[in-house]
Amino acid sequence: MTSQELTGGQAVVAQLLEHQVDTIFGIPGGQNLAIYDALYSQSQRIRHLLGRHEQGLAYMADGYSRASGRTGVVTTTSGPGVANLACAMAQATTDTSSVLAISSTVHSSLIGKNRGGLHDHGQSLEIMRAVCRYAERCDTVEQIPSAVHDLLVSLRDDRPGGAYLEIPCDVLENKVEVDILPAGLRQRLAPDPQAVDQAARLLANAQRPVLWVGTGATLSEAGPEVELLAEQIGAAVVMTILGRGLLPSDNPHVIMTDGALLTEVSQYVAQADVVLAIGTMFKQEDTSAWKTQLGETLIHIDIDPQEQGRSYPSTVFLHADAKAALGAILQRLPPRDPAASAWLEQGKQAETARLDQRRSASPSEMQTLDIFRQAVPRDGLIVCDRCNLGYWLFRCGASYLPRTFQYPMGYGGLGGALPQAIGSKLAKPSRPVVCVIGDGGFQFTGTELATAVQEQIPITIVLCNNRGFGAIRAGQVRGFGGRHIGVDLLNPDFQKLANAYGMAATRCDTLEQFSDQLPLAIAAGQLQLIELTLDLADP
Repeated sequence: MTSQELTGGQAVVAQLLEHQVDTIFGIPGGQNLAIYDALYSQSQRIRHLLGRHEQGLAYMADGYSRASGRTGVVTTTSGPGVANLACAMAQATTDTSSVLAISSTVHSSLIGKNRGGLHDHGQSLEIMRAVCRYAERCDTVEQIPSAVHDLLVSLRDDRPGGAYLEIPCDVLENKVEVDILPAGLRQRLAPDPQAVDQAARLLANAQRPVLWVGTGATLSEAGPEVELLAEQIGAAVVMTILGRGLLPSDNPHVIMTDGALLTEVSQYVAQADVVLAIGTMFKQEDTSAWKTQLGETLIHIDIDPQEQGRSYPSTVFLHADAKAALGAILQRLPPRDPAASAWLEQGKQAETARLDQRRSASPSEMQTLDIFRQAVPRDGLIVCDRCNLGYWLFRCGASYLPRTFQYPMGYGGLGGALPQAIGSKLAKPSRPVVCVIGDGGFQFTGTELATAVQEQIPITIVLCNNRGFGAIRAGQVRGFGGRHIGVDLLNPDFQKLANAYGMAATRCDTLEQFSDQLPLAIAAGQLQLIELTLDLADP
């Protein structure tokens, strides 16, 4: 612990640096300038990235966190700046991504008075409590280091999500002696030994085991433990959408599933005698709206005790960090032969049948995925929005490394992929990053192109232009007699728009053109937009 005389703004930055935060996404305002003055003096140690809208900033921090496993940090000013964060902070919370937003708020004397002060909503903290996992206010400079420290530790050691800290503008400018706290080491929550023994006994006798692997396994870096356990007991590994890539999709134990539909893989999982679910809340689009049957016996590991029995009752629940729990189970698991090879073969046959059915029914869409996977290296990051190509990648796309596939699962807002890709590239500058976004979603956050240009962030943007909200249009066809309203878009000329920002752009009207242009754009290693005009079907 070190004591220093600091302003509130300097205390914020000093505590962030103690936790080795090296990037902060922000927009300055009149009431958070004390933070910016502190950032100015530390510009060699912490990079500030200037966004164009607070929603985009929080998405950038989200992408940074998903790609790196570190906390993405945002700073913004009071009032509208805070409200603009809400959608993206909710996305981080529902998808268990680690984002800390630090904002100014009105002068201490105005809080709760609703006197019409500048940027004073009166309930900014309550707005953020509704969308964040953690939210609090500092009333003195002395409280700032511990508040920043505690939030960062919670995001590191407990269940991540959106975290929000607001500080009155006068407190940010006050100067007193404060204690900067050491970051400390990650503390993994250990499981109850009795629950470990129960789980080990069930797995020791399992003849048709399945490991259902979710986000928590990625967050805890439990890939080696998952792979070792799968090998020891002969288990199939079924990864949720946000868990995808923890093991490569071509690993012999991995069975790729489509969580949005009941398929041959769903039938296979239902036949399991033991399912071990690791770090998952069983989301709607992972379980076909909770219609998926998770075998005969369910063991559930999760760091959040509130997940116990929320959607599926478990025989054994281990409230623990995924890596710690799996390590303990592996230690207690008695020697055994793996399950018969026929069990895994049955799973692979189910996976093949599912994908063959898709390829037969939707050959152009599956060919587009083939082009995508051939062009993007195994370590490349694919950041998807909710658009038709994004849906196909979510349903049928392979992933080969942890944290290389991003998709807005829980809250499901539009437009996040572009700023998330920017944040991802900052986190992983040596890897190619490809953003997949629709023409409608792009126009939610398209101004962040200016951020990518100004900061020289070389991502490849695949903008899918079907001149409308394609999935909603398809829903109107399926369920409402094809009566279209509110789904057709009059778009700008995206080629000219990209050129106006000073970036390269090309247009692909055929699969052949896309097959040629996508690998060239990725290999070029520069900021480039590919407009894909193929009208891919909603899967």
